[in-house]
Amino acid sequence: MLYIFLNMIGIEAGGFLSGLVKKIISKKQIDAGLIIANLCIAAVGIQGAITTKNSALMIISCVLGALAGAGCDLDGKFNRFGGFLKSKFKKANKNFVKGFITVFMIQCVGSMAIVGPLDIGLKGDASILIFKIVLDTCSSLIYGAIYGPSVMLSGPFVFLYETVIFLLAGALHPFLTDAVINEISAIGSLLIFAMSLDLLDILHLKVANYLPALLGPVAYYLILMVIR
Repeated sequence: MLYIFLNMIGIEAGGFLSGLVKKIISKKQIDAGLIIANLCIAAVGIQGAITTKNSALMIISCVLGALAGAGCDLDGKFNRFGGFLKSKFKKANKNFVKGFITVFMIQCVGSMAIVGPLDIGLKGDASILIFKIVLDTCSSLIYGAIYGPSVMLSGPFVFLYETVIFLLAGALHPFLTDAVINEISAIGSLLIFAMSLDLLDILHLKVANYLPALLGPVAYYLILMVIR
């Protein structure tokens, strides 16, 4: 639990320091940093997406996930929740919701957010989560300088997300095999790539509507376990 807590502290620290960084760099520099940061997200997304070992499963999961997410209007719910949080902060800027959603997805949609808490819960191994702490701190610092302090709101939600996985590690372990985690990570990376296209104004997507796709690999391998 200590490292999960430190993960949250790292996110908060990165978000706090970003305010100091923003004071010493110009808007021109921020815009340049935004473009290259989003291109890096695109590269990371592509790199992770091609690790899939089951392309058909990825396609089916994403299509069905899109249907489910759009039907439930998950993107709308995310934005309304972000708007609710924004209403609690008098000095919130126009990028408040975008900053919160962007950083939360970067920090939660990926294998490290799953494997890290699992390894601590099952093996007491914090090596993956330590690496994630560094990455999350850096992402909060970068995007905090671009979007503002709303990135710090990701910290408590990442803490809650990882804590649930940690506490349920024993129960989840039989289902979250290496194959399942790999496919979840590949689909998550695809969603991160999709988010980068939106951030770069290339293609406007309601990425949150595709989040149910992450459950596709779990459902598929559960069915295989029952059949076998």
